[in-house]
Parts: sequence; structure tokens; C-alpha cells
Amino acid sequence: MLPRMLLRANVQLQGDRILPHYFTAQDEPWLRVLIDEYARFVGHKCSALHERLAQPLAARAPKSKRRIAIWLLDALCRARPSAAVPPKEARAALFRAAACCFSSRSDVLRTVATSLAVSAAQLDSALFADLRAESRVGQLSPGLSPARLAGDANLALIASLMRRATHVRIAVRGNPRALVRHARVVGLICRESCLERAADGVVLDVSGPFSLFKHSEIYGRALASLVPRVLSSEEFELSATCALERGGHLPSLVVRSDESIATSQQPPRVERDIAREFEQDFRRAAPEWELLREPNAIASGESLLFPDFALAPAQDPNRRWLLEIVGFWTPGYLSEKLRRLRAAGIERFLLCIDQRRECAEAELPADPRILRYKTRIDARAVLALLTAHCPG
Repeated sequence: MLPRMLLRANVQLQGDRILPHYFTAQDEPWLRVLIDEYARFVGHKCSALHERLAQPLAARAPKSKRRIAIWLLDALCRARPSAAVPPKEARAALFRAAACCFSSRSDVLRTVATSLAVSAAQLDSALFADLRAESRVGQLSPGLSPARLAGDANLALIASLMRRATHVRIAVRGNPRALVRHARVVGLICRESCLERAADGVVLDVSGPFSLFKHSEIYGRALASLVPRVLSSEEFELSATCALERGGHLPSLVVRSDESIATSQQPPRVERDIAREFEQDFRRAAPEWELLREPNAIASGESLLFPDFALAPAQDPNRRWLLEIVGFWTPGYLSEKLRRLRAAGIERFLLCIDQRRECAEAELPADPRILRYKTRIDARAVLALLTAHCPG
């Protein structure tokens, strides 16, 4: 996430609207110059590079945008400390030796270096190799172009605003299942509903990290991962109510597909380990049951329900159960989900909730079809519950 001051310098407030200073094709000439400067300093200290960047570039660059580009490039090219001895180990050995004798620094350095089987020069350079000022400039990816950097910067702007959101609403058309699936994979507290006058559209109402009491930082990263998938959708409108200032009013960010914002390429599909592990465990525990991954969505009034699995005995497929793996949750969110399931007339359902991802302290709704888990869903416990509570 962009630092708050850096983010604030790159957005403008117009009434209740947030207007980010997006990167465009006009920024690509100076981004090219900036990338070339990083390439020229590969292997040199980062401090030397930043001394150069404090001077004007060959192409004129907006100050606030330039700071974002530098922040991104620093993250992309910072090389790991390279030292003959781990810096912490080198400091500890040298300081212990210096405290036990009155020899000169050079004599202590040689003695300790011999004990560590390195040269005095290698030990000296290792002492503070882990400090940021001593870090070296690493190679940038060969595929990094000015257009790609501009796209990364725009994603960083929008994602950073999303991580300060209290509520996010996303309307998307054209393969919305991929977006819904990712929201579920990362465990967002999300309600899905039908997009008005669009058979292939979905609306996602997502709780923002600033509306939660626990896990807000982890949740914010999960929400930010949704941004590139939204921006790569065929048709979308994203609106987010954001807390830019403490105690201030909550302006809104609105991003639409017709704005043609430069972004990076389509992100790869992400798998959810907990779902894959449950599928493997359940097939072993209940070979007489059929299991279907990601069955069709179910309508409940205006809402949509997206179960993770459909489970049914092979001899009686009409006794089908639906199972949903819930990520982050609050008791209120679970109560609302249970209400929508019942409104849809679904009695055979099971909610598996990660007890480590509770985001608000309140009493959990009492329902036998809520199953807690920590690191792995107990397939045998699921089978026992399905068998014991099968209506009819």
C-alpha cells in the first residue's frame, strides 16, 4: 500500500468525490528516463541512486507522480543484502570482541575476521549491509516498460484507496463468476446480488477494512487483490467510500470501465488451498458421495448465493447439500447469510467458518449447520453432520 502522505498528494477532492491523478501515456517519456536511471545504477548503493534522483531528470516529471514511480521501482529492484557474513552475526561477533580487549579497531577486525574465515575487508563491508542506505540496486524485470509501470502505478493508487475503504460496491458484466470466485478465495465479507437489467451481471457489496475491528490490515490486502480483476473486466463500475483523513467526512472513489485507465495485464487465477484439501479429504472419507465444485449460483430474491460445493449420496442425488467456505466474517454477516439461505428455501446447507478470521466480537448465531475450523476442514465431521441433519 502506498504511504498515506504519498497517496494523499496524488488525489484531489472535488466535493465528495476522490479524483486520483492517474498515470497516462503522457507520462511514459519521463517513466522511460526513470527506468533507464535505475538500470544504470544496478549494483550501486541505493543511496547513490537516490542522490541522482534528487536532481532533475532529462524529461520533466510531475513531482507527486514521480515519487510514486520511485516508490514502486524501489520495491521492484531492491536486491537482498550480499555479505560474506550475515550482518547481525558480524556485528555481534565484532562488538563482543571489542568489549573484551583494548586493541585498535583494525586489530579487532582482523582477529574476528580470521575466526569467521573471511577477510577483514569482507567483515567490514558486512557490518551494516542490511541497512537500507547500504542496500544495492538490483536488476529490473526485462519486461518492465513505461506503459507497464504506469499501469502498476494506477493499480497502486486504486488499491491503496480501497485499503482505506469502509464500503465497496462493484457492478460488473461479462464473466462475473471469475470476480466473485476471487472474492471468495481471499475470503472477503461480500454480498452478491443481480445487476438490474443485465442477465450476465453481478453486484458485489463488500465490507471495507475500515469497517472492521479485527484483521483490518490482512483484510485490506485481500480487498486490494480484487482491484486488478475488476479493472480487467469487460464492463464495470467500482465505487468505494474511503477514510482519507481521521475524523473527517468519507468521500467516494468511482472508477468506470469507460475511463480507459492504464492498468497492468490480467492477473493469474488463484486457487484456495482449503477448498482443494477439503475436496481430496471428502472424496477419501465418503467415496459413496458425489461432489461438485462451484455449482451454479442460486437466486434468493435480489441476492445471489455462490456455494463452493454440492454434495449428494450417489444413490440419492435429490438429497443434495450445499457447502460454502466462509473467509473473513462477522456474526452479523453470518446471520444475514443464513437468512438469505432460508429465504431461498435451502435447508440442506453447511457453512464452514475459519474461527481465526472473526472480524468483530459478538455472539455467533446458533445453528447446527455452522462448522468451525482452524487450518483444515474436517471432512469426517462434515459427513457426520450431513448424515445427522438431513431433513426428510
